[in-house]
Amino acid sequence: MNNLIFTLIIIFSLFNVHGISQPISDNKSLSNEQWREDGHFLFEKLQKTHPNPFFCSSKDTFICATKDLYERIPELSDDEIIVEFMRITSLLKDGHTRLHGKNLTNLWFPVRVYEFEDGYFITATHRNYVDAIGAKVIKIGKLTADEAMSRIKEITPHDNAYSLSYTAPMYLTMQSILSGLHILDDPNFLNLTLMKDEKTFELIIPAAKFESDSDLMWYWMSNSVPTEEPIRFIDIGKDSLPLVHSNIDQFYWYEYLEDIETVYFCFNMCLDSESENFLEFNSKLWEFIDSSNIKRLIIDLRNNIGGNNQIVLPLVYSLIKHDEINKKGNLFVLTGRKTWSAAMHCATWLERHTNATFIGEPTASGPNHYADPNRFMLPNCKIELLVSRYYWQNSWPWDERDYIDPEIIVKLHSQEYFEYHDPVLELLAKKMK
Repeated sequence: MNNLIFTLIIIFSLFNVHGISQPISDNKSLSNEQWREDGHFLFEKLQKTHPNPFFCSSKDTFICATKDLYERIPELSDDEIIVEFMRITSLLKDGHTRLHGKNLTNLWFPVRVYEFEDGYFITATHRNYVDAIGAKVIKIGKLTADEAMSRIKEITPHDNAYSLSYTAPMYLTMQSILSGLHILDDPNFLNLTLMKDEKTFELIIPAAKFESDSDLMWYWMSNSVPTEEPIRFIDIGKDSLPLVHSNIDQFYWYEYLEDIETVYFCFNMCLDSESENFLEFNSKLWEFIDSSNIKRLIIDLRNNIGGNNQIVLPLVYSLIKHDEINKKGNLFVLTGRKTWSAAMHCATWLERHTNATFIGEPTASGPNHYADPNRFMLPNCKIELLVSRYYWQNSWPWDERDYIDPEIIVKLHSQEYFEYHDPVLELLAKKMK
């Protein structure tokens, strides 16, 4: 038997002597035994399923963390236990391996923040709080914004610092996580101290029920919040939106930018859409490029969280065949902190097989990374567990980069975003003219 699994069984047995007779306290929906059973299930699946669970943290670190949690379970609330499960899972430093889904919390806070270069700002919320959009977050509960987000980042699954920045704000919406991290004064209310137009004010958001989908696509795909009445900044000024925020719910689309004689291809999801599969779309894209004798192409992967990596191969093959586009100065790939999973595969293949110039932020994972998770359900709390099955070596075996670092780095400030600017595309357009 594997030594780690054996060790965890021993730990589980030591703290399971009282069986189901243990009382369920006021702050627990499950007994100590049930939580330990879930913990044992989680640790065993991480060990048995992941190709290399100790590539980032040592086995000893993992064992010590699990033993400490098993000892403390009787002292912890449900929310605190969930947070500690997440803390241990995040030791793997693999964003595809995580506790996941709508069962992570029973109540939600409809607020979305984004980490700009100059701080955390609200980009979406419930329609009742529309005036808060564009406000800088000064405090979250009883902590400063930086302190609160630092706590959240400690338990957030991630591949690198950029995926961490993108993913962490999702847990700000989950009442259980904020409660388990002791960020809130009252677990039923999210108290924010905000600043907008040089004025400071308080916003108190009550926790509410929300029927989320299992994969939380309102966050990953739609850049929205968990409520039936969301309002996003990109909904407010639709006529002024830069291209990167236009048609954000479309998997892929393109537009000819006549002033710079370039095709802009916005690739938001590596999946076949219902109206047109990607192979058909790719054919139409290149028919347009060839018939119009276009020499320059921009591929925007900044909103692409992934999907199925196999559908992107026709794009790579087409680029290799087009010598006039596949050269420096004519082919550009835009990346950011959301460029992850299958989109990361796409970026890596474009880096390796074409002459593209990369511009924007570093990607959300490295060229070689773990992915394609198996899905499990913790037996008692019913929280979903994802564990990576494969190591994708899309680059050279010795490529240990945590991300693709663009040749031209462009960072985003809040003023640019809320004034409807896209500094990446604007800089690129200047270079082309």
